[in-house]
Amino acid sequence: MSNLAYQQEKQQRHTLSPEKKVIVKRRASITLGEKVLLVLFVIAVLSVSLFIVSKAYAAYQTNIEVQKLEEKISSENKRIGDLEKNVADLSTPERIMDIAEKNGLKLKNKKVKNIQE
Repeated sequence: MSNLAYQQEKQQRHTLSPEKKVIVKRRASITLGEKVLLVLFVIAVLSVSLFIVSKAYAAYQTNIEVQKLEEKISSENKRIGDLEKNVADLSTPERIMDIAEKNGLKLKNKKVKNIQE
């Protein structure tokens, strides 16, 4: 009988061990807090990059406006130079004397001063 009791005990031990279930706790790869931080970081990076791009575009637009204004200034300076040259040509004493004589002015003294000198 002892042999039979030994066999029953062995069977009981054998049947008890498979019933033990080992619960394995799996940890999530990314926790909720990490996900929130990641989303906030991505939003911050996107907003900073958008801010930088908008400032660069504004600087580009301002640079274009400055170039246009410099071009206008250059053309106006050229125009002023041409007008000053015309003034110098038109105010020569010989030209003034010719126009005065054509309009009937007679000068006894031929000494005429240049006003610009």
